[in-house]
Amino acid sequence: MAVKRVVMALVLAAWAGTSMAIAVGAAAAADDVPARLDAAKAAWARGDLPRTARELDAVLTQVHERLGRAFAETMPPPPPGWTAEKPEVQGLGQVGGGLSVSRAYTHNESTLNASLILDSPAVEAAAALLANPAATAAQPNVKRVKVGADEALMRYDPITRSGEITLVLGTRVLLEIEGDGLSAADVLVEGAKGWNTARIRSLAGP
Repeated sequence: MAVKRVVMALVLAAWAGTSMAIAVGAAAAADDVPARLDAAKAAWARGDLPRTARELDAVLTQVHERLGRAFAETMPPPPPGWTAEKPEVQGLGQVGGGLSVSRAYTHNESTLNASLILDSPAVEAAAALLANPAATAAQPNVKRVKVGADEALMRYDPITRSGEITLVLGTRVLLEIEGDGLSAADVLVEGAKGWNTARIRSLAGP
């Protein structure tokens, strides 16, 4: 599916290019954002560009950590009988910007992986696909489904027992759940219904 390829390319590239990924629930660093912003401003004023970049990178990391913890609380709970890992947060600065929050789920040989992508080029790509029924109609095993009041795209292959479900909230957030070894497509739909979309919209803003 086109959206899946875009999302995976962005996330994998970010993982390869930075070590900022953190497990949500780890001890938060001291909030020295104001001091670092002041340091960056002072460094900029005296023409110290390396120090400016270093301070701003540290600020962005802390902001992503805090925002990531908030978004992690909106991730779907594990389906009955499934086990969920702690959510992980990843900055996507090296692939166009934005933030990724992901969570893995397992049940015997079945797996699910939920991803929330914020302020990334992948959001725009997914929105364009959702807005173009002709582009999705030609794709095998793809159909449009409702997740609450939101429209989503779902692909499920009964032969490989794999698929994904994708939806976009507003202009800033892409939600996707990928699954393998699934007994039915309903597992994807029910998983997607676990997103706290009201809270996500509140955190993301307009």
